[in-house]
Amino acid sequence: MYDDMKLRAYPDGQASRFFYFGRLPDYVEMTFMHRYLRPGDGFIDGGANEGVYTLLAAKLVGSSGEVHAFEAVPLYLARLRGNIRVNHLTMVTVHSAAIGAKPGQMPFVLRGVGSRIQTREDRASDVSTVDVDVVRLDDALPDREWAMGKLDIEGAEHQALAGAEKLLARGEPAVWMLELVDRFLLRFGSTVTEVREWLADYGYDFMYYEPGHNGLVTSPRSNIETPNVLVVSRERRAEVEARLNGAR
Repeated sequence: MYDDMKLRAYPDGQASRFFYFGRLPDYVEMTFMHRYLRPGDGFIDGGANEGVYTLLAAKLVGSSGEVHAFEAVPLYLARLRGNIRVNHLTMVTVHSAAIGAKPGQMPFVLRGVGSRIQTREDRASDVSTVDVDVVRLDDALPDREWAMGKLDIEGAEHQALAGAEKLLARGEPAVWMLELVDRFLLRFGSTVTEVREWLADYGYDFMYYEPGHNGLVTSPRSNIETPNVLVVSRERRAEVEARLNGAR
């Protein structure tokens, strides 16, 4: 994958996405990364799973860059570390933790790719859980510039962002890639609209990327059309677009 990288294939893993969808299985999001990220950049991967995005980011930022990957599920954590090890990715730091608004320990529901911090609705049903550490991004990340962050954590995205208020206040990272689904966010007491308005107060706007035109388009003020959205710092949008215009 990604020209010269390896991803160990498991029957229940993510390698099948490359067989079915090709070199960039999440074409829009991964094309944006290819055209935006540069050697030496910092990248945050929240909900890294086996490392599909971690490996791509590592490929793009290179040995002079820095990737911090967060994964709480023990099975995926072991696979992530294995994929990092086989590719000799010394620029990647793995955090065995979930991301939230407050540090501590919490039960984590184990449901394959739907694994997440336990909520009240889970406690009413028979679910398998494991206790995991929860960290705030403001506490866990080193003090440096961050080009991009990705969060795909099954509805806890607003909580994770609430633990990154210091980063957000200074426009770091310039771009967030978020998966936002109302029915997932509602588990944690939030909605897509609330996340949009909350981030707007920090100077971030919801955007879409159009690979064909290699440009950013402002999202409509109503609801978003797809779960995946780019959130771009208003003050740094020109910087982001300049990178796209000079894409490799």
